Amino acid sequence: MTAALDILPVTQMPADGPYGPAGTHGVTARLFDPPALATLAARRGGGIALAAAARVELGLDLADAPRLSRADGLSAIGTAPGRWLLLAGTEGDLAARLAPLAPHAAITEQTDAYVGVEIDGPHARDLLAKGVSLDLDPAAFPPGAAATTNVAHVNVSFWREPGEDRFVFLVARSYRVAFARFLVASGAEYGLELVHRG
Repeated sequence: MTAALDILPVTQMPADGPYGPAGTHGVTARLFDPPALATLAARRGGGIALAAAARVELGLDLADAPRLSRADGLSAIGTAPGRWLLLAGTEGDLAARLAPLAPHAAITEQTDAYVGVEIDGPHARDLLAKGVSLDLDPAAFPPGAAATTNVAHVNVSFWREPGEDRFVFLVARSYRVAFARFLVASGAEYGLELVHRG
């Protein structure tokens, strides 16, 4: 089912399209370039002040936990104590929006460092079970839950979106080919559709 990978150099991105038995479609994986992305790290002893500033300036409740929180087109993904990835839903000057938080946090622009991957479909969890060592059952990993972990030897941050079996991954750009190959190799048996949106 993954014969297409056998003829590709390991450094080449798999092509868009279906992988697996004809007529089957159990998973869709959409690769995209985040419009704007930054890391936010609370300064020592500044977590409470940062949370208050984020609430006032952005209307965003930063959950100091592996959770997704959203407000006004911004998504904050908790990656470690006092650390978040902030993803803007549209292009714009994310740095200017985050500037009021600078007294309380270190802010690092990361837009070009990551590729996003949306994964959904009735067999999304079956595919991910082959590389994710976390329990992704909705009872254990409900909508809004997030994690930073290794998937097929690739470090990722991901979260579960509202809706049935829909996950979003942020993958270091230099590992995008390896992650895409994992998706094809693991998802072909269920019928995988690979789509590049950007």
